[in-house]
Amino acid sequence: MANQRGEVVGPQKSFVVEMRARREAAGLSRCRLAEALGCTPQWLAKVENCDKAPSEGLAEDLDTFWTTGGTFHRLWEQMAEARRQRLIPSAFRPLIDAEQEAVQIGIYEPLLIPGIFQSEEYARRVLSTGFHQEKLEDLLSIRMGRQKLYEKADPPVIFLAIREAVIRDLPAEVRTDQCKKLLDLMSWQKVFVQIVPAGTHVFEPSGFQVLSFADSADIAYVEGANGHGQMFVRAEEVRGLDVLFNVIRTIALSVEETRHLVQTIMEDA
Repeated sequence: MANQRGEVVGPQKSFVVEMRARREAAGLSRCRLAEALGCTPQWLAKVENCDKAPSEGLAEDLDTFWTTGGTFHRLWEQMAEARRQRLIPSAFRPLIDAEQEAVQIGIYEPLLIPGIFQSEEYARRVLSTGFHQEKLEDLLSIRMGRQKLYEKADPPVIFLAIREAVIRDLPAEVRTDQCKKLLDLMSWQKVFVQIVPAGTHVFEPSGFQVLSFADSADIAYVEGANGHGQMFVRAEEVRGLDVLFNVIRTIALSVEETRHLVQTIMEDA
């Protein structure tokens, strides 16, 4: 990880410093260490000079060679996490952190299936525009990782109000899997999905979320273009969005009606 001046900082720097210190303390040249690890001295030199990022394999080999108990692998994991964080738009990071601590989440979505409800193939399609394959896979991993909140011992209660057009406009090649994903999540005790039917007078163009916590005040997040959303913490602003969300839910289909409509759209695919 490099700062704006190109200097390497953070976990990668710590990895390199630790590797070089151990090599020099053992009196090993790069060539001798490379031979022991089964890599080329040229590649090892690039890692030590921070021209190349260490691989997970190198971390594991160094832990084995020096019997460190996982020191290098932990540093590599920190590097990988830092890289993933850099891929997430800065305005979106607080939401990802908050949803892991929330006890209740209310989501209104007029345009897309929300990330924590997306099937893998739908998520891949959404993320694929404008990204190179390497970056796409990292982003996909982040998105799928967010869904682990369903696996928590005490997951949050999640309410989703979603426009009918979002379901009907699903691309044919992902529609069945995505509808199955929605139906599966709707079977969870704490997940409630309601479709806002076509023709309903809901003119809110932006998706938003209201998150509640056990020991702190509610917050809200409003979507923006290209990940440039905004987090709201002022009580009156959050309350206004909470009221809007509840109004939308009152004119949406019931959970059972929604389940039937999703099933029908899936079978018509």
